[in-house]
Amino acid sequence: MLHFVQRESCVICGGRTMTPILTTPPHPIFQGCVSFAPEADECAPMAWSECTTCGSAQIVSLPPLERIYQAGHATGLGAAWARHHAAFVEFLKTEAGGAVVDVGGGSGTLAAAYRAAGGCADWTILEPNALRAPQLPADVAVIDGFLDSAALARIKADSVVMCHVLEHVTDIGQTLRTLSQAPDCAHVLLAWPELEAWTQKGLAGALNFEHGIYLTLPRLTAAFAAAGWRLKAARRWDENDTWFLSFVRGAAADERPAHGAAGATINAYYARFRQDAEMLARALDRHDGDAFLMPASIYAQALLAHGLPQGRFKSLLDNAPVKQGRRLYGTNLWVESPAKALPGAKQPLVILNGGAHETEIAASLLALRPDIRILAGDGRRIAGLEGAI
Repeated sequence: MLHFVQRESCVICGGRTMTPILTTPPHPIFQGCVSFAPEADECAPMAWSECTTCGSAQIVSLPPLERIYQAGHATGLGAAWARHHAAFVEFLKTEAGGAVVDVGGGSGTLAAAYRAAGGCADWTILEPNALRAPQLPADVAVIDGFLDSAALARIKADSVVMCHVLEHVTDIGQTLRTLSQAPDCAHVLLAWPELEAWTQKGLAGALNFEHGIYLTLPRLTAAFAAAGWRLKAARRWDENDTWFLSFVRGAAADERPAHGAAGATINAYYARFRQDAEMLARALDRHDGDAFLMPASIYAQALLAHGLPQGRFKSLLDNAPVKQGRRLYGTNLWVESPAKALPGAKQPLVILNGGAHETEIAASLLALRPDIRILAGDGRRIAGLEGAI
């Protein structure tokens, strides 16, 4: 039986009054793929509330972290991630100082990109359940664990790097206090998803059990300022609506950003998944052939949780070998390689909810089979299907 962690106060500012926004249908708790049969408690609803003090929003009833992060799953692979990491490491080479701890560095793709770009600082990855990449440089250390005072004291890094990691933290206010209390830490560098843009575009990676907060960029910088950190440099990576941010110790201007419309934003965000799932279900009803869903990630889970019928799909598709032959958690669907599944399929239709990787993935599918039919997760036709919707 799951034991949920109840948030009684805001994990950004500590405010004590939380106003309910909505409760979603049950979603898979873990975003990865597993080798075991489905179990009874793999899904749970997300209860979102808004802080009346700062205007940020968060899930107020969380499953245990060991279930949310029960194994590594974010491979960081693909051309879009390669371009992102190449840009971020150039930012790091300019802004970081001294030894680096790469919090949540996972498979080591950022470390490898940093070394490939000529970065020479001492580099340590701090990550629970790391998926170590084959190309991880030999001089990169890997330590299993979470960001806390003990880990920072042991590593003694000058620069803390978090590449799409801080949004995963369950208590950002406490994390900022931990960074402020670490005597060796002089720089904090982020690749931060602009959640305002991600939610507006309906990206499933924006809000979920791993990203259990909705925090605008102005509110983020204000939270850092309240903890004693000044924004030194900022650069936007437009391709996937990400900000590269460099914070240093020091007084910042008093920032009191206006409350954003968190409640309206989150309601509209989840309403879009319901609408997309209904529209795609109608397209599946009209399709006489095999159907597949891709990729095997939160981008598939979000549509399935909002009513896209699992039974209509022959399998899930994913290019990551580590996912193939496994089951997407919280579903009954198993994962195949596109190269294995598509050549013999009958009039294959792929629903591709690929976010920033959509163009890259679609091109790889069409290279395998030019007659394939592809629909985006929001119902847009990518290939074939004239008149299907």
